[in-house]
Amino acid sequence: MGAERFTTYQDGIDVAQAFRDAVENAQYEYGHRGYTGTIAEKDSWQTVTSTPLSVRDAVALADRIMSDYEHPLQDKWGPAGAIPVLSDRRQITVTVPPSTPGYKTLKEAAAAILAEGDQLLPGETVEHYTGDVIERSRRSGLIRSAELDVTLQGGPAEHRGWLFFGYASS
Repeated sequence: MGAERFTTYQDGIDVAQAFRDAVENAQYEYGHRGYTGTIAEKDSWQTVTSTPLSVRDAVALADRIMSDYEHPLQDKWGPAGAIPVLSDRRQITVTVPPSTPGYKTLKEAAAAILAEGDQLLPGETVEHYTGDVIERSRRSGLIRSAELDVTLQGGPAEHRGWLFFGYASS
């Protein structure tokens, strides 16, 4: 059996939870049968640095480590490497309360609720949103309440995820 090099990013501050999420995502994507050449083959991780890095710097560090054939993370049966990553993206949940006058679209509702509250940090903009309408006015058809997951981008860079890397059996 061979080995494949993998690199994967996972949102989350807690490395243990981020690792579990990354493994579950890979198992969902590539299956549970083994020899996928992904993080799905790993059962542990080793943190390489405690200092969060930009994605670019984290990838460069992972490349340097994976180019060192003597490094313990070269072992396809060993742990995955883990590097904390800085990001200006974050996800929040926005609730459109039933007391609102109503909105034509989810985008309009999200913009209004974010503008009213202090949920946006300086420089942040809405990158993406998904959500469900909970209540719509029977008469006007306007959205009266909803629950939205909103991805914001452009705020201050903070530790918000992990870059996992290594070799895995394939």
